[in-house]
Amino acid sequence: MVTCEMIKEYLKWLVEIKGCIITTRNHRLTILKQYMQFCSDKDISLAPQYIVISKIKHVTVRAKKGNWMRRDAIKVILEQPPRTRIGIRDRFFIIFLYGTGARVSEALKVKIKDLELATNAPFVRILGKGNKPRCVPLLDITVENLDYYLQLYHPSRIPDDYLFYTIIKGTKDFMSVANAERFIKKYGESTRKICSQVPENVHPHLFRHSYGAHLYRMGFSLPVIAKLLDHESLETTEIYAEMINAAFRDMEESLQKQNPAHPKEKKWKQADEETLAKLYGLK
Repeated sequence: MVTCEMIKEYLKWLVEIKGCIITTRNHRLTILKQYMQFCSDKDISLAPQYIVISKIKHVTVRAKKGNWMRRDAIKVILEQPPRTRIGIRDRFFIIFLYGTGARVSEALKVKIKDLELATNAPFVRILGKGNKPRCVPLLDITVENLDYYLQLYHPSRIPDDYLFYTIIKGTKDFMSVANAERFIKKYGESTRKICSQVPENVHPHLFRHSYGAHLYRMGFSLPVIAKLLDHESLETTEIYAEMINAAFRDMEESLQKQNPAHPKEKKWKQADEETLAKLYGLK
């Protein structure tokens, strides 16, 4: 009963009649494709039907301005937490989000046993959507701050303890998403007063976007970024490419207007094989 025409009509109904946004339409399409793939795996006679449906295209979602931050802005945000025990925790949490590209819910589920530090290329095991695990390399800045954080918050290194936790009425448990969003928003507001590059609304997912955007700017391919960020569709990762390209177009146009006689030369930093191997977890 499920045909290509039926799915196209359903997607059209979602947007035009029900009023859903494009990302919802794309998400529903992804689910339908995955379900039809599952059916075709169980019944080979459905394979031709799945192949036709799999070719239905997602609608491109244009990146929003202010959806990622440059390194200078992130650096200023990291200077905002106070030099207290709580401030050290908040600062490291932001570093962890930016250094791994983890979703806030994924970061809060990380336990001590998920960290692999006794290796030349430290990494963390992250449980993504659908309980799908992935290994993400830890940047040098993350490892350096992690050592101090563990000494302060996990001196006993109990494997099943959550990396980030709160203690309420003597009970230790993992930190809530609302708590993380609250202090990140607070630091974002204080940073914006001294740094105009910071968006009006600073939230945990902004650091994930920044991680992906910076990897793309460094020259990493979209499949590599998709693997690190646990994107089911490569089209989702293409958003980061659009973010960077739009930013560079705006910057180049501004510079060209200021000095039309001397156009700026584009310079791209490419990732070498050793760095790529490290990011893939091969070294």
